[in-house]
Amino acid sequence: MKFLLPILLLLITFWGCAQKNAFERFHLKNSQELAEDNLQSSKVVNTKADVVAIVTAVYLNKTDPKIYKDYEYFYLYLYKKNKKSKVEFYLNEKPAILVESLPVQNEFTALTSFHAKWNKYYLVGFAKQNKETLHLKIQLGQNSTILTFKR
Repeated sequence: MKFLLPILLLLITFWGCAQKNAFERFHLKNSQELAEDNLQSSKVVNTKADVVAIVTAVYLNKTDPKIYKDYEYFYLYLYKKNKKSKVEFYLNEKPAILVESLPVQNEFTALTSFHAKWNKYYLVGFAKQNKETLHLKIQLGQNSTILTFKR
């Protein structure tokens, strides 16, 4: 009897946790869940290891494959310390064919949970890639970072 009660309590405790996932605690639409699954963030650092920018990207082809199928599309938001630094985007070493600057409130705002007026928002498009792994490079002057996505 001494052993039965603690074992029973442990089983009940773990049984209650086993049927849930992280998204059950939040009320997200399917598109928001897919966006969160396909979201990557990174810091851009210089040679002195100082953070010069923070970038977050969502791979849109996986969030809505019916709409985003002809090219590789990404929704990015970027905070950079030096507002005048030029930003360039590359996918598997190929430059972007579409870079559209977006307002803070845009059609993709609902996909992410973070919005700030100090960020710059972009819709970036690239030629269709045949590779299974996509390496999105964000270049700010001499500094860059690479985000990796699976197709």
